[in-house]
Amino acid sequence: MLPVSTDEQPLGLTDQDVMAYLRGDPEFFRRYPGLLSELNLPHESGTAVSLIERQVAILRERNMNMRRRMNELVKVAKDNDELFGKTRTLTLELLHVRAWHDLNEVLATYLLADFQADFVCCHLLNQPVSMDHLVNHDGELPHESHVVGNRPVCTTLRPVELNELFPIQNHQKTGSAVLAPLAFDASRGCLAIGSRDPDHFTSQMDTLFVTYISEVLSGVVQRLAQ
Repeated sequence: MLPVSTDEQPLGLTDQDVMAYLRGDPEFFRRYPGLLSELNLPHESGTAVSLIERQVAILRERNMNMRRRMNELVKVAKDNDELFGKTRTLTLELLHVRAWHDLNEVLATYLLADFQADFVCCHLLNQPVSMDHLVNHDGELPHESHVVGNRPVCTTLRPVELNELFPIQNHQKTGSAVLAPLAFDASRGCLAIGSRDPDHFTSQMDTLFVTYISEVLSGVVQRLAQ
């Protein structure tokens, strides 16, 4: 054991003390690999792996991890930039909607095609509309059993639930969807965007862009309902 003082700090250590300690504990650097990156060691060739080689290996691994993390951040930035562009285009198209038919076409064209969704449907309460992607309801809306509050929810759905949310298709397998509540004067609704892949819309997804789209869509529905 190394000599220690009463506050557990090494006291009066010599080179021989350190050498003796490390010889007696050959696993020391394996337990504390990060320490190797702080040492300044000359490289000596030989059959055994030197500390400098181990140090280089640690630094190389750290560099690879940093590069991998940087690539992930760059990919996220590119994806967000692309999503922002699509959201901007959809918003501009929504602002030009003048009739329910126009809204039905915009939802089908831009949400299905540009956002690579398999299904889309806007559910509305007590509105004079019945189209492929616009469905009127006289009572409870199909999203209300899945959503609490006004924030969008990403969830996995059984076939019977998919049939309720996307009625123009016949669903036989489990899928997933993001459900974004709509709010406007004296009524309410929901924008449902679905996928055949049950892992496409997960609870870990960021719903910022969907929230923005639902807010713009709420304004459009409010205008058409007047």
